[in-house]
Order: sequence, then C-alpha cells, then structure tokens
Amino acid sequence: MTKRLIQLAGTAALSLAVTASALADIKINDNFSVGGYGVGEANVNQSKPITGSSSTTSKLDGDAYKLWSNITFAPVTGTISVYAGQSGDPVILDAYATYDAGSGVKVTFGKFLSWMGYEAFDPINMTQVTYGWATPQGFGVGNIPGYHTGVKVEQGDDTYTVGLAVLDSVDPSSAAKTGADKGDGDLRNGPGFEAYYTYKGVKNLTLFGGLTYEHNTGVNGAISHDYGTDRDATAIDLWAQYVVGDTTYAAEYSYRVDDYKANFAQESDGHKLNSSFFLAEVQQAINKQWAIMGRIGWIAKDYKTSGVKKPSATTFTIAPTLTLTANLSVVFEYSYTHYKDADYENGLKSGNFVAAQFRFKF
Repeated sequence: MTKRLIQLAGTAALSLAVTASALADIKINDNFSVGGYGVGEANVNQSKPITGSSSTTSKLDGDAYKLWSNITFAPVTGTISVYAGQSGDPVILDAYATYDAGSGVKVTFGKFLSWMGYEAFDPINMTQVTYGWATPQGFGVGNIPGYHTGVKVEQGDDTYTVGLAVLDSVDPSSAAKTGADKGDGDLRNGPGFEAYYTYKGVKNLTLFGGLTYEHNTGVNGAISHDYGTDRDATAIDLWAQYVVGDTTYAAEYSYRVDDYKANFAQESDGHKLNSSFFLAEVQQAINKQWAIMGRIGWIAKDYKTSGVKKPSATTFTIAPTLTLTANLSVVFEYSYTHYKDADYENGLKSGNFVAAQFRFKF
C-alpha cells in the first residue's frame, strides 16, 4: 500500500500488494503497456460538535479514475497518466521519463509523485479508505506532498535505496490553488528539495526516512497558511514495516515546521506552525478473499502563539477488504475520531465514519 514496491502479508493481500509506481499493466507489446482503475464510494459521515446537535452527511459518488501507459525503449522508460478525482475534471497526473544509467542509478525528470508517505496516492493500493494524516471530518495536516515537477536521482540495490530530488515545490499547501496533482510550477518563490533513504537489509523489514525542504518567498501571494510572507517549510517522514507470516505491522511518524518570517496573522515578529501525525496499523490476511486492517492515528497542530490552543485528533479505524476477483474488490471502513481543543479548528468533539469503497482495476 506504499509508494514503493515492498512486500505485504498473506494471500488475501495479494491484490493490494502493488504500488503507486508499479501498477498492474496490460502488455500490448515489448515497448508499450496500458492500465487503469475506477473507484467509487458510499459513506455516511457524522460530526458531533462541542456544543449543539450532531450533523450527518452522506455520499454515493466516484472517488477517482485513472488511465496510464508505460513506454519502454531501454535504457529509457516513460509514463503518462490521465486522472480525475472527485471534481471529475481530468488532469495529466504522471508525465515523466526515467533513464537507467546502470549500477543501480536511475535519473527521472518530469512530473511525478513524492516519495514521502507510507500510504499510497492511488486508492486501489490502500487497505482502507481514509488517510492517517487527515480525519474523515476534515481536520488534517499538510505534511505529505502530492505530485510535483523536477528531476530526481536514485541509487540502490536489494539492501538500500537513496534518492535526491530538486523540484518546483514540495509544499502540499499549494493544493489550495492547484490540488495535489501538481506543485506550484514556479521557481521564483524558491525550489523544493526531497531526499530519502530506504533500508531492506533485514528480511521482511523495511525502514524509510525522508526529508523535504522549501524556502517560499511568497512571490505568488497567499496559499494555505501562507500570507504572502517568506517562509521555510521543513518536514521529516519516518516509517517502518515488518511482515510476519500473513500479518503486516506498520508505523509512521511525520513532523513539519512552517517558519513564517513576518506578517503571519498580522504578527510582525513572525510565527511558527508545527504539524505532526502518527499512525500504527496491523494488516491481517484471513484467506484468499478477506483481509482486515486496524489503525490508530493521531494528528496535532501547534501554532506557537500565546493563548492559542493546540488542536489534536485521535482516530481509530477498522477496515475489512473483500477481494471478489483479481480486478474487483470492496473495502469497508469504520472510523471513530475524538477531538481535543478542536474549537480553534473545526469545533468538533467527535466523529463517526462508515464507508464502502468499490475498486475496479485493469
């Protein structure tokens, strides 16, 4: 379910044991292959405020649709994909080429997905519906970037992989303007940088450490949590996965600091926002059709301002998966969230979320 190709547990998880960068393809010939998926969801989302009556929303709609093609002319491979999210507007999502320089070195340029995050971008590679860095009621942090444009270099073998990227942006807060399908597309306000290291030298164990940094000069004006000021955004992402038989254990921790130099919320002396999230989960294969996962997630924000509360949320999730065929599956989820000091963010006390997500891939 991660962005990298790693082992998941058990026979029931085989249909999910793919990655966002290694989706199953239909091979046309030695040089060309295609693939795609469609995902739809029905859910009920209840929010209980600190004061007042509970409110409930429901949904029956499509979540995401994607078509992609891979072209190979060794030592160069290329990938392009068309994607439509809940808005229904199609965009070019992946658009990159990779050159295999030999000795485990690969150079990629174009538009591609961030290395950060244990949970996958593509929903067909998830063992649940929601993400650990955001509650179903909308309280979340922007620690994990989506897509961006640039160049990246990776080198590795069976034991380790290391990578470095220079990008237009690593700041997911640009989603307020462009969405997670791309970065800000501008180097005038400062390039972004990503680096990571993955260790797989111990059988069935994968360790990942990632770092992102961007100095944003505010040239393009205000975006989420950015009031047109200079700002340094630095984040770390750490996760581990361990497989024991048909059981997969995983944990992730991410910490981000937004250091605003001045004029944040009209404070001339600057401001900092610290954002954190943590998740721990277990995935269990039951048989060839059924798998189940359980997750505990914690999200917190600290605005580093006197008198301002530090809102946080803890979410408990259980998600069974029914694999009907190699191409069709259904993921169910129930999540309960308890909020603390959330009156500063969304005024909620708790929330309940029930969903069934239908996934078709080819």
